[in-house]
Amino acid sequence: MEFKECVKRSLSPQSNQAWLNSLQLLKITPSKVILGGISHKVYRYEIKTNHESLLKKVLDELYPEKAPFAEKKFEYKIGGFSKPKKVIQPEFELKEKSRTEIVEETLPKKSKSAKQLEATTGGHNACLLDSFIPGKRNLLASRACRAVVDMPGVAFNPFIIYGESGAGKTHLLEGINHELQQSNPGKQTVQVGAEDFLNDFIVHLRMNKMKEFRDRYRKVDAFLLDDLQALLPSSKCQTELLHTINALRKKKAQIVIACEQAPTQIEGLITGLRGRLESGLTVDIGIPDDQTRIEILENKAVERGIPLSNELAHFIVQHIKGGIGRMEGVLMRLGIHASLLNEELTIDLAKYALKDWLDESTNNSNPAHSSSGIFADETAKKILQRIYVMFQITEEGLLSYRRDRKHSKARQAAVFLLKQLTSLSLSEIGKIVGRNHSTIHATLKKVSQRMSSDDFFLKQMQTFLLEFEEKGDSAKLPEQKRSFRF
Repeated sequence: MEFKECVKRSLSPQSNQAWLNSLQLLKITPSKVILGGISHKVYRYEIKTNHESLLKKVLDELYPEKAPFAEKKFEYKIGGFSKPKKVIQPEFELKEKSRTEIVEETLPKKSKSAKQLEATTGGHNACLLDSFIPGKRNLLASRACRAVVDMPGVAFNPFIIYGESGAGKTHLLEGINHELQQSNPGKQTVQVGAEDFLNDFIVHLRMNKMKEFRDRYRKVDAFLLDDLQALLPSSKCQTELLHTINALRKKKAQIVIACEQAPTQIEGLITGLRGRLESGLTVDIGIPDDQTRIEILENKAVERGIPLSNELAHFIVQHIKGGIGRMEGVLMRLGIHASLLNEELTIDLAKYALKDWLDESTNNSNPAHSSSGIFADETAKKILQRIYVMFQITEEGLLSYRRDRKHSKARQAAVFLLKQLTSLSLSEIGKIVGRNHSTIHATLKKVSQRMSSDDFFLKQMQTFLLEFEEKGDSAKLPEQKRSFRF
């Protein structure tokens, strides 16, 4: 019986099995087991945390000659292989030599160019041109990328892609790199971030090894640079890039550069470099329109085995703005709830899990428009005004990081009272007092401890709550300390 079938048989029917579909048993050595085909780090975490012991038992049954697997280290690799022609299980049925260890031949052979690609893309094929979903705003960019791949060094050179963060510039860069590697295996490409290019330049300049630096970037058939704006602090490095581009153009090597603004709009770019970049094709990738973002979201959900309904995809796109990067973050959170908590993905769950990203009309994340409406906002204002008087501090002092007794007690009191007298979430309270969710949670614990040891502070809080109850500004006053909502 195959490895995955045995694992599936051993899993509970109620457990989420999306991670199992692409799981691959890649290699077994005397000291470790390597598993691949894991579509996302969320699944890697789930497997390692919840299913590793089960995997060890299954392997003990399937391959007793390799046991005990409890003593072996398990490694989990994100992403699969594009051509998994050989699987691991049949290798155990071959001659005795292959039973001692699953050899490297079970993996696809890597050429030098493939290894180079792995260094730039993280070893998986997530960012391919075919997986880029073009919409009205980025159709030109998508087709221009395809033309560059079909006619490198001829179609558009240099080719400049610009757009704000999250639009998909890096995706296209990696897609071009991958396609060039696949269609021209004998050619050499280099894809580098501008910050790495700058650091490399500085190191070689200090070591007086500029020939080595120039050979690295000029003796290639395609040069791809990401985040051009990172070079702005160094005019010398910009000059070196200009000479690199000139050398590459002379030998008809393809040049692709990504940046956040068009070269004409980038302040601090040296004149020569600006002119050279303007001589090529400059394309605005643009943030995808809503329909395109829905397609992107649904496609990525399928890739990661996340059960995302069309209704939920529309809700997310309608209420969460931003580019591809934010959509990745959305799926990360939803994937955790679906995989680790085994929760059904609904709009209500999305409102909870994504509340810091949802717009105000959806989840009222602004304290001025909380679930209790203007009441919560007015109550919060009254609480803070009373805190300023009670502890003789200013608003600036409350928001500051002063740790003297007076300001510390005032902040603790403010957090406690906002929690007791409003329906604000911890994140919303954090926005009011200039702290994050974790700090607010820790502050409430400190308040609980202080109330147990500081009778005066306890009486202050009780008096404050009583005043608000008498004025009708709050819910019913908790009668005992154990009733406080921490």
